[in-house]
Amino acid sequence: MGELWELVDINENKTGVMIERGTNTPIPQGMYHTAVDIWTKSKDGKILLTQRHPNKEWGLKWECSGGAMIKGERSIDGARRELQEETGIEVSEEELIYLGKSVMTEYQCIMYTYLVQLTEDVELNLQPEEVVDAKWVEIGELENMKEEIVKSVWDRYLQFKDKLSS
Repeated sequence: MGELWELVDINENKTGVMIERGTNTPIPQGMYHTAVDIWTKSKDGKILLTQRHPNKEWGLKWECSGGAMIKGERSIDGARRELQEETGIEVSEEELIYLGKSVMTEYQCIMYTYLVQLTEDVELNLQPEEVVDAKWVEIGELENMKEEIVKSVWDRYLQFKDKLSS
């Protein structure tokens, strides 16, 4: 059995319903899966973007690191796991700054968004089945990439732009 998503209601109460990732099982009406975004800033203030594998939905679009939380996982644990899996960057709980959450009704998803401000250079180790490229961009460059970025990621960038720019 693969990763299990533990579904919640709009108030984030556990429903007892589990869905196995990748089975294309529809999420029941009124239920949501939970996921995390991690915006990573370099010590000189650049934002890390990763490019999705071409075989994934929104293939070759750019995004911040992130993904679905698995059964029993707290959002901060999911953020640490996803960042490490996709980029090789390991961070502590204390290094993650919680920015907020978004209820994305069209995706039946509750998204928890985090920021990590790196204090030293890191070597990226990309997860090949998820990520095909990565780049560090200035905020101005990111602003010009709207059409190249996954739409829901762009929406959350706009939601947290002030916190990401500071």
